[in-house]
Amino acid sequence: MLNKYLRFIASVLIAAVFLWLALRNVSFQDLRLTMGKLTYFWLIPYLLVSLLSHYLRAERWKQLIEQEGVRTSRMTLFSGVMLGYMVNYAVPRLGEVSRSVFVGNKEQISRTKLMGTVVLERALDLLVMLVLVVFVVVYLLSDYRVIVPLLGTETVQWLQALLSIDGALVLGILVIAGIAGFYLLYRLALLLSRWIPSLGRFFELSAEISKKFIQGLLSIQRVKNWPLFILLTAAIWFCYVLMTYIPFTAFDLHTEYGLGLREALVITVVSSLGIALPSPGGIGTYHWFVSRTMLLLFAVPEALGVAYAIVTHLVMMIIILVVTPLLLAVNKAGWHLKLKPDINAGSSDP
Repeated sequence: MLNKYLRFIASVLIAAVFLWLALRNVSFQDLRLTMGKLTYFWLIPYLLVSLLSHYLRAERWKQLIEQEGVRTSRMTLFSGVMLGYMVNYAVPRLGEVSRSVFVGNKEQISRTKLMGTVVLERALDLLVMLVLVVFVVVYLLSDYRVIVPLLGTETVQWLQALLSIDGALVLGILVIAGIAGFYLLYRLALLLSRWIPSLGRFFELSAEISKKFIQGLLSIQRVKNWPLFILLTAAIWFCYVLMTYIPFTAFDLHTEYGLGLREALVITVVSSLGIALPSPGGIGTYHWFVSRTMLLLFAVPEALGVAYAIVTHLVMMIIILVVTPLLLAVNKAGWHLKLKPDINAGSSDP
């Protein structure tokens, strides 16, 4: 319990520091004048694309879960994904646990195994993000050193090391070592359950949790439709780029500063690095990374960049906070179709 409070306090401090960094050189008067010029016709396409991105994420998650006869409701998975985003606004990373517990309880699937699939999904997103970082730096930016003032020298050096052949090998070894560690934990728990009968139930439960988590991590081996899985991944990230591009029209960034899909891709990739930091819902980190990227790479005035970040982040937060309870209510009412019965129904796995 203490660790949860400490993590929450740390995340709030991170958000506060980055929010201060984003706003420290911007006057309230400039920000108010910029906000006053907003147009709002972009909100409808933005809403549709954002919801589509979350639905596609649920559909891709379905590809990892639906194996060996297990069938799940799209409405439940969609609701779970949205619930995870909503919880992350309160406590970073707790959303991943929340959606696993929610879907596990609704679909009678092991919550631990689902957590393994969520960790796998996040690892895949990290891999895609790193690939896009390489693409942006090598093909879209004339000189990678322009991002040094944005990310910092140490971060750029870390990315260079991570994206090198040696870094990729080390990362692969760490992943394999992590899976092997859980497997050894599973075997050790089984042995201890036999050696110490009085604690047998505890060690058996620990072994089962380790086993289910490993199964979730390795679920990618049993994806049935790889072309669809890859297409869904690409579509998710394309939606993210559109979600960066569409609000350009609200501030006339596409006409005054020539920002298009290419620039939207750069801002999306850099802002994703900020969202990866453990702040509540990307508060502060998103604002700083977006505004600094616009200023340093595309010469967008700081007040305009901060206003763009505030509006886009606020609109996304409102969408999640409004739509998620509606989805949960619809899901609770049972307004969805389950194509086939779950052969694992009634499972009480952790």
